[in-house]
Amino acid sequence: MLNMSQQITIREMGSRGFTVTEISRDLRLDPKTVRKYLAIEDFSPTPPGAHKAPSKLDPYKPVIDR
Repeated sequence: MLNMSQQITIREMGSRGFTVTEISRDLRLDPKTVRKYLAIEDFSPTPPGAHKAPSKLDPYKPVIDR
């Protein structure tokens, strides 16, 4: 993962009209990486999804309900 200053540099160079090849040469990055960061619109991290584990009491709920 690139640091934020590298990401900003890629976006600025892309908006100035530099090609993916020129950006990748100047910053010494793989062209696939440059394309990836040019395609990203929102740089905010996504929160991890909540993992809901089954309750230990699930098998006994019918007995408890009675």
